[in-house]
Amino acid sequence: MFLNSDTIKKRVISFESGSDYFKDNETIIKFEDIISYYHQETMQLTNSVYEGNELKFTLYLKNQAKPYIIKIDSNKKDKYKQIYNLSYEIATFRAKNILKEFEEGSVEFQTLNDFKLVLSKQNILELQYLGNKNYYEPFVVKSVKMQKNFLIFESEKARKESAFANNISDIALFLELISKENYFIDESQKIYKKERKLYLFMMGLLVIFGLNGYFDFCCMDNHFIDVVSSLSMIMLGVVIFTSPAFFFVKKYNDKKIQEERDNL
Repeated sequence: MFLNSDTIKKRVISFESGSDYFKDNETIIKFEDIISYYHQETMQLTNSVYEGNELKFTLYLKNQAKPYIIKIDSNKKDKYKQIYNLSYEIATFRAKNILKEFEEGSVEFQTLNDFKLVLSKQNILELQYLGNKNYYEPFVVKSVKMQKNFLIFESEKARKESAFANNISDIALFLELISKENYFIDESQKIYKKERKLYLFMMGLLVIFGLNGYFDFCCMDNHFIDVVSSLSMIMLGVVIFTSPAFFFVKKYNDKKIQEERDNL
């Protein structure tokens, strides 16, 4: 799959830094008319080679049923930078208004799921259902577990709902506000450590059985060990043979990603 996202090919998007609106051709979209805002980035890899980053920029606006969506990939450098900066301007504008509402009582964070999150000034987080689930009783969230890009909301009576982080409107501000609370638990580092330990364990087994396949150290008269060692020998050879290629691919990927960040 080759990355080629550009939904604004024949449109002109324009805005000025510090302004409270932007234009799509001749249509003016005011920041104050935005109900919810989602900035979603997806890294695209093909055969481990980094192709670029796809930005999906979604706005839900007052008096409009359909969302306003722009998709653009980082290979369209000027357009990508423009939409990325527009997204930043909207996030900054909304953060000021949301924090003002928060100080006055409570603030709502919409989601792309069938619920919204209401955070009060007393830092009580309530999950309220919408749409087909609006007849469900809302519940006060007693714990929020963050597992990389995934959030789990749990009540005192073990009711649970979950959402991907980028499916929550104004996610950066939402995390900033709740991460200070005792009910927020970030399990991401624990997961990364487990994944690394599992990777090292599997690689260790591959090396041990692979070397056993090459040099017949032990127990090759056992059918199971013979089969595992023979397969590991082949896989270890592939790993050794392809390692230089993956090394250079990683260097290329890191360089391209850094260039994209510098362009912003």
